[in-house]
Amino acid sequence: MTKSVHIAVAASMMMAFSCVAQASEPYVGLGVGAFNLGSGVTKKAVGGAYLQVGDDFWENLGGEFRIGRTGKTGEEFNLQPRMGIDYYAAFFLKPRYQFNDAWMGYALLGGATVRASYSELGFPGQKKTRFGYAYGLGLQYRLADSYSLGLEYSHMLSKPKTNATTIKTSFQGLEASSLSLSGKYHF
Repeated sequence: MTKSVHIAVAASMMMAFSCVAQASEPYVGLGVGAFNLGSGVTKKAVGGAYLQVGDDFWENLGGEFRIGRTGKTGEEFNLQPRMGIDYYAAFFLKPRYQFNDAWMGYALLGGATVRASYSELGFPGQKKTRFGYAYGLGLQYRLADSYSLGLEYSHMLSKPKTNATTIKTSFQGLEASSLSLSGKYHF
């Protein structure tokens, strides 16, 4: 009796998950773009890049993980503050809508951890790691079965609560908005 129950459960599980496995579409990609970094006092744009790994596991829903970094703002030895993202990691749920065979629109809803640095002439460099929400909107064009290009706006974290005086000694991290282009390879 126990053996037949195990076989029935195993067969049911295989049938239940076979639909999900057929709809699964994993991908890996690289994105580059302009990141607008906000310290709570100033905002500056820099270039950045990220690696993305994801899976569109249902017809209208997927998930994605990203790791990336940006360059630094300002020059090394001038009066402008230097800030940048040393690294970030973000995870997203990705509701999506297929317009036709080539075009797809999607939203990104999730969270991110951002490790940022800040330095100003005459003050020691500071680093801060923050975790918070992340969101975005994107459009993807399918070039072929295995390749696609995307255009996307995304935002990570909330505006840090600081002012021009306290940021010099008590850096609170960065918020980041980005406009990026990405290329993906679909398995």
